[in-house]
Amino acid sequence: MSDETPQNRPPSMLRSAAVVSAMTLLSRLTGLAQTYFLSHYLGAGAAADAYSVAFRLPNLLRRFTAEGTMTAAFLPTLTELEAKEGEAATRATAARFLGTLLTLLSVLVLVVMVAMSLIAGLMVVGRLASGVPFGEKLALLGRVLSGSLPPPPEMALPVRLGRIMFPYLALVSLTAGLGGLLNLRGRFALASAVSIFWNLAFISFGWAAIFFGRSHGWTSPEHIATICAVAVLVGGVVQLAVIVPSTLALGFTVRPGLHFKDPWVRLALRRMGPGLLAAGVYPINTYISAMLASNLKVGAQIVLYNSNMMGEMVLGLFAMSLATASLPALSRQAEAKDWDGMRSNLAEALGATGLLVIPASIGLAVLAHPICALIFRTGAYDAAAASWTATTIMFQCVGLLFVATSRIGTQALYALKDYRGPMVIAVASMMLNVLLSLLWLRPLGTGGLALANGVSSLAGLIFLVFRLRPRLPQMPGAPVLKTWMISLLGAALMGLLAWKGVAWLGLETPQHRLSLALRLLPFIALCAASYGGLMLLLGHPQARSLGEKIYSRFTR
Repeated sequence: MSDETPQNRPPSMLRSAAVVSAMTLLSRLTGLAQTYFLSHYLGAGAAADAYSVAFRLPNLLRRFTAEGTMTAAFLPTLTELEAKEGEAATRATAARFLGTLLTLLSVLVLVVMVAMSLIAGLMVVGRLASGVPFGEKLALLGRVLSGSLPPPPEMALPVRLGRIMFPYLALVSLTAGLGGLLNLRGRFALASAVSIFWNLAFISFGWAAIFFGRSHGWTSPEHIATICAVAVLVGGVVQLAVIVPSTLALGFTVRPGLHFKDPWVRLALRRMGPGLLAAGVYPINTYISAMLASNLKVGAQIVLYNSNMMGEMVLGLFAMSLATASLPALSRQAEAKDWDGMRSNLAEALGATGLLVIPASIGLAVLAHPICALIFRTGAYDAAAASWTATTIMFQCVGLLFVATSRIGTQALYALKDYRGPMVIAVASMMLNVLLSLLWLRPLGTGGLALANGVSSLAGLIFLVFRLRPRLPQMPGAPVLKTWMISLLGAALMGLLAWKGVAWLGLETPQHRLSLALRLLPFIALCAASYGGLMLLLGHPQARSLGEKIYSRFTR
């Protein structure tokens, strides 16, 4: 007899992914507006670099404590607990786990804020004492940290901004935990939409504060960067306030404190351990990339930040939607030892990932320059900085499919309660990424750093496949590769159309933003429609399934 009730019956994975994708699309669109706001007011100078350095710390460290890492350990544990002890025990353990996490994060925030001079200083060490060897720069940083030298301007601003923004880590991690509980109950929409509220709160507060500040003479880039740092915190408070009522309505609460006596809390934390190291490799990679970028000319760090953001837009819209929706389903199937169902869901998720990420990567690479001109070329962010960002994005697109596939494959390992494998894979990928970054930094600049991340992600994906094989027999490799080849053929033809269209429509010639938007946006829609038509014509299974659902919805 099934224990599923109308409240907790899981929706289909692709339908859940569609909900997540729709909310993520709105999130990314508001995120583009937030990026436009930053570009317009901060530009690509030293203050923008300082902001990007400071914001990376809480935004990337949340990979340790939020998003995939926490939910990958948290949700399978709650699924197992609910099957054994019921819903009441699940709610109690969820409250104790989130309370423990919040307490530990509060301590971490205090420690990092004290150590911010060292952490932020390392990320800008390449800017210190231009022209001297790297070892002497480290020695100079040591003297600053010891107090024998005052902090130089290149270091003082990132440290101040970092201390303002770092508490955002606790806010966003708690928000992600509550969102995971909504996902557990099949409520994917709000959990995927909270960043919309963050973006809107950031823009609203930032605009109002800049407008007010101008009347008081706060017009320097340093003042603008400080206002944006406070806006990060305001957005974190708003998105947490938005999600709390829905989780309370489902009976979930948070009990602050250290609840290590609860065996299920200990089990979830133990499972998080390897996952923390695995997910932590991404922020470590990005941290190293930002530190290496400080050896390049001013603006490199904000350019790298913006190109990463554009890549994450593709990943968040497509891959993370599928990964988020797939984990609860894969966890239930693994718990029930439904291997056929798990293979089917994994094949569906990976096929859909290729269907969406492959054309998005090719289209973004081909249209990088007009897209960056539309989004970034404004106010203080000049044409040269927009072009630099576009070139970096082209390198970034090389690895998007590998990153996306790895995220979904890692979810499968987590569902199978293999937490050590992702850790080993991530560490190996990180070592390769560092090696390639050092090798390609000088000849390719920020493009080399982006390319290194993509190539190391491919290596990580290969390791991931070998890790999954003995744990999930008869992996759906052949059908996935077949759908990927179909997607690649269609995307290549679409890419050719996009390449020709750039010349036909004059998209790379300097022009007014409205004129560019009126040419570029309909052309992107045309490219997407042509790709969709090709996929239906070539018989892509996920494309046909999606087309049938859309057709039935409009004809019933």
